[in-house]
Amino acid sequence: MSTEFRACHTSRVPATKTRRDISYPLSFRVPLSQVEEIDAAVFRERRKRRSDLLEAIWEVAWTNYQRSGSLQSYAEGWRTPKRTRRVSEELKEQLYTALETILERAPSALIEEVARKLTQWAGRFGNEK
Repeated sequence: MSTEFRACHTSRVPATKTRRDISYPLSFRVPLSQVEEIDAAVFRERRKRRSDLLEAIWEVAWTNYQRSGSLQSYAEGWRTPKRTRRVSEELKEQLYTALETILERAPSALIEEVARKLTQWAGRFGNEK
């Protein structure tokens, strides 16, 4: 068996490199207005090239997409709850729905109180493993 594998149709990559170490160029189209915004962001974010900025954006977006579990969930800003033995998926979904309803409809004083309480609980339970 060979110690090399093909990363793309034209080159060989030593087997010592993992798939995570290999960058593969992709190409896609964006509207001209977004290119102008990207160029402004390149300057603002102090990057040398568009590709430097878009690579960083891609890494964040890809991670968030994977956490979401589907394109629809990602587009709607939802994360698919991780499966745990402690809490059922149904209960987690009820909590997400309740929180979303509160954020959309409750008075700001109640939202502030919920934020304080959740932050307090997160600090209390956040570091436990």
